[in-house]
Amino acid sequence: MGHRPSLLIDGSSLAYRAYHAIPVLAAPDGTATNAVQGFLGFLTRLLPDRAPSRLFVALDADWRPAFRVAALPEYKAHRVAKEGDEPDPVEPQIALIIEVLEAFGISTARCEGFEAEDAISAIAKRTDGPVEVVTGDRDLFALVRYPHVRVLYTLRGVSELATVDQPWIAAKYGIPGDRYMDYAILRGDPSDGLPGVSGIGEKTASELLRKYGSLDGILAAPDLSPTVRARIHKGEGYIASARVVVALAEDCLPEGGDGHIPSAPADTARLADLVQRLAIRGPVERLSAALRVASAAR
Repeated sequence: MGHRPSLLIDGSSLAYRAYHAIPVLAAPDGTATNAVQGFLGFLTRLLPDRAPSRLFVALDADWRPAFRVAALPEYKAHRVAKEGDEPDPVEPQIALIIEVLEAFGISTARCEGFEAEDAISAIAKRTDGPVEVVTGDRDLFALVRYPHVRVLYTLRGVSELATVDQPWIAAKYGIPGDRYMDYAILRGDPSDGLPGVSGIGEKTASELLRKYGSLDGILAAPDLSPTVRARIHKGEGYIASARVVVALAEDCLPEGGDGHIPSAPADTARLADLVQRLAIRGPVERLSAALRVASAAR
């Protein structure tokens, strides 16, 4: 395979980013298409920039899996729609993005009962050779514990990406580069409903991981200060639950294609219908051209 990476796209993360990056656009029938057009534009830009040998767009089969909620009921609880809430404006556009990807023959990846990040971790773990993961989700920073994986973290659209590897993690958070998961458990992550260990903030979490090397090292340390020991002891139940929630389920079995980059659309009639219905001729033509070039270079 040489040095050309497998490119794993976090589909949900990039669809939401596209939705917020692109002003409101609509098809002739009023269907919103800004996330669709933004997402296709992101792909069109990423293909020549990254020159991948394989391409997957990972999707949530379940955005809030039962096993994570069972371990920690607060997990993403604040995102669950309540009666009277406006419907999520991006979800219908993700369905349209999937239709376009299928018409092109671009591989998707999803694990039944799991999130997109689990499908990504499963493919990354089983791939020989370099892997690049494009996401706006910091949970996937845990994957850089594998030396062959880099995360391209979206800072602005996909025109500005931070290349996240173990040295980047060490420089950014002051922790061992392969210990982002331990750090996330200790510090917590409000966006996912993870409270963290009460009284242990970012600074203390990084100091402890620097000194003891890992979460297990901290739990076993005989020389913790009485204050920190008390906080860790009080948080042991949460830590056990958070380990289940934060761990990427890399043994799940992704379905949806082998990563082959198509040189021509798999279903031209379906793609033509989508172009007509959604008024997305320009984005589709540009992505078609980018796929032809990427396919020829494989």
